[in-house]
Amino acid sequence: MDKEMLDPETVHAAAKVLGLGERETIEDIKKTYREHVKRWHPDNCNDDAETCRKKTEEIVNAYEIVMVYCTHYRFSFKKDDIIRNLPVAVRMNEQWKKQFMDDPLWK
Repeated sequence: MDKEMLDPETVHAAAKVLGLGERETIEDIKKTYREHVKRWHPDNCNDDAETCRKKTEEIVNAYEIVMVYCTHYRFSFKKDDIIRNLPVAVRMNEQWKKQFMDDPLWK
């Protein structure tokens, strides 16, 4: 898949095929992909062989689309964007510091 052929609908549909949430790490994407391929691979699947083959093909195609998107995604290194993408506990701590750090009560 060529990165120029990506559009939001294609990426979103691929993420749905893989069962991805709104925010996932590369490790989460790979883990989910492996689980789906293992489940639907024709050698392991209990369903009709043709159905399993088609589903495996759909999963592999979706994974390729998602990985092309992730590989060519332009990451922001603005401080606010970095904070927004941190784990919740760290993000909350940063928001707390931003809101109350200059308050003499907290010094």
